[in-house]
Amino acid sequence: MASFENTLRAVNAMKQAGVITDYAVAGAMALMFWIEPVPTFDLDVLVLLPQSTGPIVSLQPIYEWAAKQGYTSDLEHIVIDGVPVQFLPSYSDLADEAIQTAVDRQYRGVDIRVVTPEYLIALYLVPSARTLKRQERAAALRESAMIDHERLADVMTRFHVEF
Repeated sequence: MASFENTLRAVNAMKQAGVITDYAVAGAMALMFWIEPVPTFDLDVLVLLPQSTGPIVSLQPIYEWAAKQGYTSDLEHIVIDGVPVQFLPSYSDLADEAIQTAVDRQYRGVDIRVVTPEYLIALYLVPSARTLKRQERAAALRESAMIDHERLADVMTRFHVEF
């Protein structure tokens, strides 16, 4: 049986080992911290990687670390304790800031970092990611009492994202 807690522990261990500089849980799994959870296939983890020397981003250190721990890979996922995890290197200033401003939360006693709802909304609505499913998730987040509407407006304006 899959263990989400053990998966989160492994992500924390990856950070402690220096394989990733920082991370934040994003996507559908992050929703469970802000609104009613929705079904999802995998755990999306936005990551900041140690400085690279060129323009090409390689996830090879993540896959090598995972293999040493006995985790398998399946296409773009690393399967950690039965949970498919997709490590997404930060791809924009918005994603960088979403990781840097992530909040600390706990899931069954495991400390984790989670993208805030304001940044989740912006990440869902950037043109390259905007799908009907993500628009619906952004709308559900906007209706939440957890939203800081002033912060949301600031993020949307600074990163030129439209509702």
